Amino acid sequence: MTGVFKNPLYLTINLLCLFPVFAGAQTEITSISQNAATIGRYQKFEVSFTLSENYDNPFDPDIVNITVTITKPDANEVTIPAFIYEQYDENSQGYFINGRNSCWMIRFAPARPGTYLINQITISDHNGTNQIDTDITFTCVESNEKGIIKLDDRNPYYMRYDNNEPYIPIGHNVAWLNENGTGQWEDIFEKMHNVGENWTRIWMTHFYQGTTLEWSDNKLYYDGVGVLSLPIAWRLDRIIESCEQNGIAIQLVLQHHGQFSTTTNPNWNENPYNIIYAAADGGFLEKPDDFFTDDEAIRLTKNKYHYIIARWGYSNAILAWELWNEVQYTDGWRNNRQSVVDWHEEMSDYIKSIDPFGHPVTTSSDSSGFDDLWSLDNINLIQVHYYSSYVIGFFEEAFNRLSSYNKPVIMGEFGSFDQNNQNEGRLVLHNGIWSAFHVNSTANLWWWDNFIERFNCYDEFKALSVYTAGEDPAAHNLSKADIITEDMPLYASAHPGLSDFWAVSTQTVFDIATDGTVPGIGNLSQWLHGSTKSEYRSDPTFNLEFSQDGTLKIHVQSTADWCNNSLRVLVDSQEILSRSYPAGSGNFVIEVPIPAGQHIVQIENTGQDWFNISNYEFKENGDNNQGYLRFLGLAGLDRSYIWVYDIGSQKGETPYGTFSDVIFTLKGLSDGSYTIECYATRGDGGIIDTYQAYCQNNELNIDLPDFNRDIAVKVKTADVDDF
Repeated sequence: MTGVFKNPLYLTINLLCLFPVFAGAQTEITSISQNAATIGRYQKFEVSFTLSENYDNPFDPDIVNITVTITKPDANEVTIPAFIYEQYDENSQGYFINGRNSCWMIRFAPARPGTYLINQITISDHNGTNQIDTDITFTCVESNEKGIIKLDDRNPYYMRYDNNEPYIPIGHNVAWLNENGTGQWEDIFEKMHNVGENWTRIWMTHFYQGTTLEWSDNKLYYDGVGVLSLPIAWRLDRIIESCEQNGIAIQLVLQHHGQFSTTTNPNWNENPYNIIYAAADGGFLEKPDDFFTDDEAIRLTKNKYHYIIARWGYSNAILAWELWNEVQYTDGWRNNRQSVVDWHEEMSDYIKSIDPFGHPVTTSSDSSGFDDLWSLDNINLIQVHYYSSYVIGFFEEAFNRLSSYNKPVIMGEFGSFDQNNQNEGRLVLHNGIWSAFHVNSTANLWWWDNFIERFNCYDEFKALSVYTAGEDPAAHNLSKADIITEDMPLYASAHPGLSDFWAVSTQTVFDIATDGTVPGIGNLSQWLHGSTKSEYRSDPTFNLEFSQDGTLKIHVQSTADWCNNSLRVLVDSQEILSRSYPAGSGNFVIEVPIPAGQHIVQIENTGQDWFNISNYEFKENGDNNQGYLRFLGLAGLDRSYIWVYDIGSQKGETPYGTFSDVIFTLKGLSDGSYTIECYATRGDGGIIDTYQAYCQNNELNIDLPDFNRDIAVKVKTADVDDF
């Protein structure tokens, strides 16, 4: 740090002092006010005050630490950290001007009606510690707000608001915007609200105007290491308030990989922590790896998190503090993984210790190889990112594999398609959000600016928000639905679960079940390595039975770019295909015929280096007049959610058309009468058919109306009088 705080607001604070400061005197409060005497439940209460002292760096609790103790209506106390604040105006070009009204502030959101007393303000600085009693009170009354989002103690895979209403995340990323000011953020959040979206993810980044609090002095609003930007904090106030108004919860990403990477989206040469900026910004790290181990870097990061929680911890619009975006791309993860794990443990524990509102903590990564992070006590949400257009099978496999941690699983980023192809992109988005809900998860598209906003795809979220409205999945002890179908051709899509390039497959032989599931496929690497990495080879073998002739499709995302790549397929030890593929090729499908009968199918990489495989797809040819349906769902004893989709309604496939006279059996419900609601999954959504049926011997027959592409079904207990 430079040792000089450049922001002029602290001169303003000094001028506001109402009496002179004498040597050795304790720091006093010179003025104090509150934003209201009556506050709605879960709404923002503020106390603002000025001091008789100013500080070189008010963002460092070792220099000045101010806390406020509040007595709640039940006589319990809570301690809230204070933060330094300044107000700004936003001009017509989106710049922040006219900094004024400098003060210290606390923010608090009361969770229960009644009278609250701000009974003590404690100031610790170079003048010692001064505990100042106040007589400020406010009254909390009921409101329409729902409160902070927390984990649902009835079911580890779900969340709910503090008022106990369920929270089912539906939304997409809005990580940053390329316009100054806050108007574009507000417009987007209003569009999201209008279709029922309630989730987004925002990076604290230096991109464009910036949303990070700390960056290099050569960028407007920033002053280097350890000095936080009050104009940008004011900007974040506006963004978070807009989310509050529109019912949107934010995963706030506190760090992103490029800031401490020299290889993937590298920003290290711009980072003020880099020692090359020692004179200008106070940089002191020789290499980005040191961020995870250097004591001073850890101290300064805690200071920043202290400020973030003090300023925005009150907000219902904060879903979670996300420590990192894709930490696997940092130099620290590449060179010293244990240091990154240790850092996550220390920071998640620290945040939990200072956040009086108890927001969940998460981090984001690839979809495998992060067990040491996911198992940490204070990493509360598991979040993975996945880039492929074949999302349905992967989401199902990923939840099955990650559910063992007994935490919510969020597909925080997904999407891989031609962003100029609106139809293809809409299809991937649609399949992603509908499949994720029906496997106890949620999925959130990455491409907000150059796809959702560009093509106005907000309507894709409306039908799912209508379908889930008023539902409380955590109340029904849901698990994978047991569904019986007849006369359906076999279809299986095997998605390897290990995305880490260096992961060693723990299973390579798989049995394809008659319902199309492939148990254990999560133990297979998606990287089909060749002879140069023989210790990582994972050539898979599949045992299957086709009742009629069929096809194997191997979906290849990419191949090594330096060598000739080759692959062969054997059926019952007989070579059916052997072919070479150009270096650096990708996004192609290898198709192999499979005859009717029982077979052992082996896929072998016979080349030097890797193939990146999205999925292995097995499909009976079926009757030309017969479509292929797949059923994905959740069921308990008294409730079920089922999504039925045409497997032809995926990237690169052709939809069958209209499905008629589709009947299936749902097993496992308690005997009795049920209401069956069939929902449209596109457009405005809503019920397109409803009727009642009786479950006998724990089996319920469900008859679907005619539909195209897909349909959603909700099964719930019926009022006996209406049956």
